[in-house]
Amino acid sequence: MARKLRVLGILTILIIFPLMSWYYLKTGYNYQMDSRAELKDYGKLPNFAWSTADSDYTIDSLENKMSVLSFIGEDKKNTEVILDVIQKLNIQFGDNSNLKILTFPLLAQRTGIGDLVKIQTERKINPFQHKIIQAPEEGLKNWLGGQIKYPIEWKEIENDAPDVILEKKTANQINEYPFFVLVDNKNTIRNFYHIDNVDEVKRMVEHIALLLPRDVRPGIEFEREKEK
Repeated sequence: MARKLRVLGILTILIIFPLMSWYYLKTGYNYQMDSRAELKDYGKLPNFAWSTADSDYTIDSLENKMSVLSFIGEDKKNTEVILDVIQKLNIQFGDNSNLKILTFPLLAQRTGIGDLVKIQTERKINPFQHKIIQAPEEGLKNWLGGQIKYPIEWKEIENDAPDVILEKKTANQINEYPFFVLVDNKNTIRNFYHIDNVDEVKRMVEHIALLLPRDVRPGIEFEREKEK
């Protein structure tokens, strides 16, 4: 009996453990490849030269930095959703200087920048990572609706990750832009995520972690269920 147990132990060490390790490594590799396939090239982030509450902020400020863009409009519910996600992103990635989170008020004259800065402080969101960008209203809308475009549907592609169908919109059509935009450190737009879709936001977190250096803390959870 003891001899059989020794043989079983040897077989476990020599065969079963290596097979299990291979399986988990293979599964992780496939998952990472699938995630990378979801990161497309939707063109370059358009040039901009605007400002924060206390300094200039231009596209050069994002040199070698990843960024997540969000846009605040008139809908207060959307604003709360966006700020909730930003707060969680900051908790998750707050110590990583390679990520910038940018928020653009679409209606600058009607959205108090001071109010947003106050909320940023109340929520203890790191102002070095999260920037509130002030821009002329029409200039921002043209920049957003023309060059970044507007996702209208996710199209399934055979044997590939879904692709986003984009649509240009004129400036006067955009008072809300309910998407996060992920931009890599080469200023290439990689994906869009609806702010009110929990699964998409979770995928955004995974995509950020995939593209950032490996010192990122894992495990952020977005538990807010999509409201019906």
